[in-house]
Amino acid sequence: MEIAIDIQQKLALDFGSEMPFAKDEIEALYAATNWRISDKMIRSIIYLSKGNITSLKNSIQLARTDYKDVLWQAEYDRGDDQLRDFNKTFDELGLL
Repeated sequence: MEIAIDIQQKLALDFGSEMPFAKDEIEALYAATNWRISDKMIRSIIYLSKGNITSLKNSIQLARTDYKDVLWQAEYDRGDDQLRDFNKTFDELGLL
């Protein structure tokens, strides 16, 4: 399996020179889930990390323990209003 193009582009955009480290973290998560983790979850994790490796690791850890919280933080306004839908690509959401 291969990481979706928009996810690779967002990693490069957000993490710059630290992109290889961020990609390693994402690939490790894919491997740990036998590639069953959704791109929606990966996009949510990357969005929440805001280009920070420590935040990326924290978001990955949260996804392992409470994936619904990751989705809620990434997609909602801390209430009931959905602001983003990470089933869509970063490009479709205007985040690239």
